Amino acid sequence: MKIRVQLVVCDNNGHEATFTDVAVLEKDCQRIEHLGLTLSKAKQILAALQQRLVDQQTSAFVVAHAQCEHCGTALRIKGYHPRTFRTLFGTVTLTSPRLYRCRRQRRKTTIFRPLNALLTDSVAPERLFMETKWASLVSYGLTPRFLMLS
Repeated sequence: MKIRVQLVVCDNNGHEATFTDVAVLEKDCQRIEHLGLTLSKAKQILAALQQRLVDQQTSAFVVAHAQCEHCGTALRIKGYHPRTFRTLFGTVTLTSPRLYRCRRQRRKTTIFRPLNALLTDSVAPERLFMETKWASLVSYGLTPRFLMLS
């Protein structure tokens, strides 16, 4: 049996805009241990889903902020910078564009990264919460080892 897990992104009008395969599974169904997902496979699928979901969300954010707020002209791209974002389901690597500001705007800097407005921290709030919770419940020596595994 072949199972495809897809991410379908819909625009605000409800039209399906993007289809992305997250995982393709070849599953047998002859024995009890073949049923469902293993923990390791579920973690892989969640990590892949998280990567693609965050990619889609940050891309939409960048597109929305890639034109001048005042005159509406498209901003030129200077380059790209890799950015990591640690989530509860793994570390996501993003491509953060560096954009030139519009010449009509008076600013101290001529270049900015729009993702810096969205990603004010490199760790998701939910992960910070879980790290804090584990740190309060588990002894100091075990906490760093556990958090390095996740």
